Amino acid sequence: MLLFISQNTFFKNQKMKQLTSQLAMTKAEYFKFLSKFRSLQLSTIGENGRPESSYAPFVVDPKNHFYIYVSSLARHTGNLLNDGRAGIMFIESEEDAENIFARKRVTFDCEVEIVERETDDWQKIMLLFDQRAGELMETLRMLSDFKLLRLRPKSGLFVKGFGKAYQISGTLMDELSHINPRK
Repeated sequence: MLLFISQNTFFKNQKMKQLTSQLAMTKAEYFKFLSKFRSLQLSTIGENGRPESSYAPFVVDPKNHFYIYVSSLARHTGNLLNDGRAGIMFIESEEDAENIFARKRVTFDCEVEIVERETDDWQKIMLLFDQRAGELMETLRMLSDFKLLRLRPKSGLFVKGFGKAYQISGTLMDELSHINPRK
């Protein structure tokens, strides 16, 4: 009987180590996947609850908050400021996908906040945009209709194929858990 318990415990420990290792590899894959993007796909809520889709270049800070610098003339900017919620998505290109029905993707549900012009936060984030977009930012900074918006993820989902979906959580959006773990 003791041998059976020991073997059973051994196999449970081995399975736990394997799952932990797989989760660590998935987490690394998740961060690598996100690092490939320079723009995000944006879902906003327009007038009368009408869904609208668009995109915007972005930068990310050490807290894994996303920032977009967008014109007030764009409908998505008004939607974001009026509603305070956004959905964002990063999706594998069709050309790179092994299966068109299972494209790798990350989605986040976000709260939206405006970052006031010329504050310390605004300056720090604009430096990140300078590094990403270069000289264009000199012109965009002078346009008074542009707003810096912080998209603070509240929850997320990383899908890397059929049956391979992971809930994203944590204050840094760095905790992954398999939605339907195999038993």
